[in-house]
Amino acid sequence: MKRTTTPSLSAKRLVLRRIVRCAGIAIAILLAGGGYWLYTPPSPFVPLSGLEPSAVSMIALGDQGSGNMQQWRVGQAMEQVAAREGRLDMVVLLGDNFYGKALTSTHDLSWQIKFERVYWGHWLSHVPFYAVLGNHDYPVSQKVEIEYGQQQKGSGRWQMPMNFYTKDFGNVDGRPLVRMVFLDTSAPRESLQQQIDLIDQAFQAPGPAPVWRIAASHHPVRNEGEHGEESDLIARLLPVLQRNKVDVFLSGHNHNQQLLLRAGEPAWVISGAGGQKLDNLSISPEQSTFAASRAGFAKLDFNADQLRLAYYNDRGDLESDYRWARNCPWMAKGCLLPDVVPQNIAQSEH
Repeated sequence: MKRTTTPSLSAKRLVLRRIVRCAGIAIAILLAGGGYWLYTPPSPFVPLSGLEPSAVSMIALGDQGSGNMQQWRVGQAMEQVAAREGRLDMVVLLGDNFYGKALTSTHDLSWQIKFERVYWGHWLSHVPFYAVLGNHDYPVSQKVEIEYGQQQKGSGRWQMPMNFYTKDFGNVDGRPLVRMVFLDTSAPRESLQQQIDLIDQAFQAPGPAPVWRIAASHHPVRNEGEHGEESDLIARLLPVLQRNKVDVFLSGHNHNQQLLLRAGEPAWVISGAGGQKLDNLSISPEQSTFAASRAGFAKLDFNADQLRLAYYNDRGDLESDYRWARNCPWMAKGCLLPDVVPQNIAQSEH
C-alpha cells in the first residue's frame, strides 16, 4: 500500500506566505497602475467631426460631483445612450460639480475622480461639458472651476468662461439653432440683476433670432421637490424668462428628476440625479408631468422642426419621452407632449 503524507505546518505556512506575497504584488501593481492613471493628465480632447449643424443633441444632469460609484454608473449610462442613439454634441452640468472638500487648485486630484476619468468613451471623451455653479461649489471651488475652464486645463472639455455666460449651438439657414444662457443662482443675490440683463441681451440682440431658447442654472424656479421654490427667483427670474419666451429651463439642486409644465412658462426640466444621494419624492401626477427618484439624466435633441426630451436612468433605460413641434403656437404646456412612455416604469418612486 502506498503511504500518503500530510504537509507539515511549516510547509503550509510557506505556501500561505507565497500566496500573500503574490497577492500583495498584484495589489501593488493595480494601485500603481491606478495611481498612474489618476495622476497622469488626460490627453486634450478632439471634437467629433462630421456632425450636421442643423441638429444639436445634449445631455443635462446636475448634482453629479460625488466621485462615488453612482456618478460613475450614470456616466457609463450616458455613453451607452449616446452610442445607441448615434448623436451627442455636448453635456450640460447643472451645478454641485464637486462635493466634499473644496478644490485646492486646477491640479487637484478631484478633477480626475469627479470629472475627467468619470466621463469617457467614444462620445463623452470628445464633447465639451458646459457647466454652471451650484451651492456646493461655493465659497472656494467656484474660483478654481472658472480658472480650469479659462485656462483649458485637463482634457479641455470643461467649459466655464465665467460664472454666467451665453453660447449658441447649431445653425439653420443662418439662425442659431439653440441659444443658451448659463446662470449662477448660487452667487450673491446682488448679481441677479446682471443675469436678468444678460437674458434680455441674449434674446433681444439684433440679428437672426435663435430657433430654440434655453436657460440653465443650479436652482430651479419651479419645483415640487424637498427644497421647494425660492420666492426671489419666481419674483425676479420668471418674468424675464416669460417676456423672452424661453422654451426650456434646465436645473438641478433636487436629487431626482422632474418635468413641470405651467401655462405660459418654460418647460421646467429638473435633472439633479447625476451622482449624489437621491431625494425622496411625494409628488402626485397632478403636480408634475414626470417625477422619478432614480439616478439618471435628461437628453434633449433639437432640430428646426422639433425638440425631443427624454429621461434615462443609470442603466441607460428610457423612462419618459416627449416631443415639442416647433410650429406649435403655445408654450411648453400644450406643446411638449408624451411620445413613448415605457409601460413598466412608474411615474414616481419613494
